[in-house]
Amino acid sequence: MWGIFLESVVIFKNYMGFHENHFLAAIYLFALLYLWLTEKDKRRRAIFVYAPTLLLLLFFCPLFRKVFVRVLEDSETYYRLLWLLQMSIVSAYGLIKLMGRYRRIGLAVVCLMVVACGDYVYDSEHISRAQNAYHLPQDAIEIVDLIEPEEGRITVLVPADLIYYVRQYSTDIELPYGREMLISRWDYYHGLYEAMEEAEVIDTPFFAEVVRDYQYPCSYVVLKKDREVSEPLTDYGFSVYGQVGDFVIYKDMTL
Repeated sequence: MWGIFLESVVIFKNYMGFHENHFLAAIYLFALLYLWLTEKDKRRRAIFVYAPTLLLLLFFCPLFRKVFVRVLEDSETYYRLLWLLQMSIVSAYGLIKLMGRYRRIGLAVVCLMVVACGDYVYDSEHISRAQNAYHLPQDAIEIVDLIEPEEGRITVLVPADLIYYVRQYSTDIELPYGREMLISRWDYYHGLYEAMEEAEVIDTPFFAEVVRDYQYPCSYVVLKKDREVSEPLTDYGFSVYGQVGDFVIYKDMTL
């Protein structure tokens, strides 16, 4: 039981970002404690005090975690219980309540907390300035605009770089596989992904065969222009339909 409890502590610390910045958790716990001491409205206490407190107690309870894992047969999603803590709502309500009671001191404390826990998000390697109103890579949008059918749906094989974005922009484009292939611990296998991504050099004859043998033949294949192929796709019934940025779009002329 002690080991299970320690695992829950590690999950909580990782979720709260203790290894980077622990102030968000501190603000939340401070707001929760403040509401425990000051909130008198019964309905608000149920939402902002009792519910998150009960959830925290259950989260750290080894017996509850054992039941959770046994019922759902999944230990990796246990952290999602923390989504129910309503961190932003509880923190905002608690701090606003503090500011309402102690206007000057409360305002100063809240501002200090916000500055202390803040971070300039544009310094992150995972954040970049949006290229368009969709907040998607412009290349993905232009590729879909070029091949999207006027009616019906088509299947398109795209590089891993585009998997996340094509379906966000258009549901008329079907993909043979999705993000499940990009998460190694899930250990999925797909012949098309193997031929497309795993091979150091695409074996063109085999590649053309598996693309056409798929249950929903791919009308288009999108490759990076520097992707190595054993032979040109144009020798196997494909034609160059267009190019967008670093991506070359091939159309299967046999369909």
